[in-house]
Amino acid sequence: MFVGAAKVPAAPTAVGTRRRRTRLLLLGYLLVAPAVLWRLAVAIYPFLNTIYQSFTNNSPLAGVPRFIGLDNFARMFHDPVVMQSLSFTFIFTAASTLIQLVYAMGIALLLNRQFRARGLVRAVNLLPWAMPAIVIATASQWMFNSQYGMIDDLIVRVLPFRPIWLADPTLARMVVILLDVWKNAPWASIIILAGLQNVPRELYEAARVDGASSWRTFRSVVLPMLAPLIFTLLIFISTYRILTFDLVYGLTQGGPGNATTLLSYQIYQLAFTGLYYGYGSAVAVFAFLIVLALCLIFFLFMRRSENAL
Repeated sequence: MFVGAAKVPAAPTAVGTRRRRTRLLLLGYLLVAPAVLWRLAVAIYPFLNTIYQSFTNNSPLAGVPRFIGLDNFARMFHDPVVMQSLSFTFIFTAASTLIQLVYAMGIALLLNRQFRARGLVRAVNLLPWAMPAIVIATASQWMFNSQYGMIDDLIVRVLPFRPIWLADPTLARMVVILLDVWKNAPWASIIILAGLQNVPRELYEAARVDGASSWRTFRSVVLPMLAPLIFTLLIFISTYRILTFDLVYGLTQGGPGNATTLLSYQIYQLAFTGLYYGYGSAVAVFAFLIVLALCLIFFLFMRRSENAL
């Protein structure tokens, strides 16, 4: 009995291959579309609308909104409250970022050592960072209370005076900065710890053979290896400091006076308390430009440190 030869499947034509790729591409766009549309709705549109509002006098108190050009930005630089909040924002950002990096580096170096229950200590270290900032701020109001606060009670037992933490402008600023460092440094320490664990052991051994001290090894071996990571951390830490809101909102409400008012809190006050939507949007755009400039500067330093390795 004659059996016919098996049919060999025809090779796909160029047109069929193109159609299949087109269908796969359309399927990919279809699957990604909900996430893209959601991002456009909750991020891109509000961002563009804020830029537009910054050039208007939009406010329920001003009647029909109208285009006023750069008047909001000119007004901002002559507003003493905005300038004071901008000044403290720079102080807060610089001080908190610097202290956080030094403190986080110390914690990371300790957590990188071998000791019992090291995993438990690393987990406990993250507890302040895991707590909501508004909870920490509310609890700190009680702790720094000048009449019945725990901090003042401990000080009075040792020293013959009682600081009025949240009523003195300088002390209130110190409290805001140190509380921010205490809450956020654990996160930075874990990032630095990951970087320390990626430093090759051979470099430590070579430095030990050359007779380098612990400090010289840290300065000449560890810091250059961590430089790209540190500049990346600087981008995140400094931008988050400029945009900090909840800590001031829950702890001092910008007081005493406007001593602890950050730029983000001032934007909230203008837009949602004073109902000056256009003016508040202008201050928000200005804050965005500051963040953008910082990111570009630190990014350039990060690229230079990467090229130096």
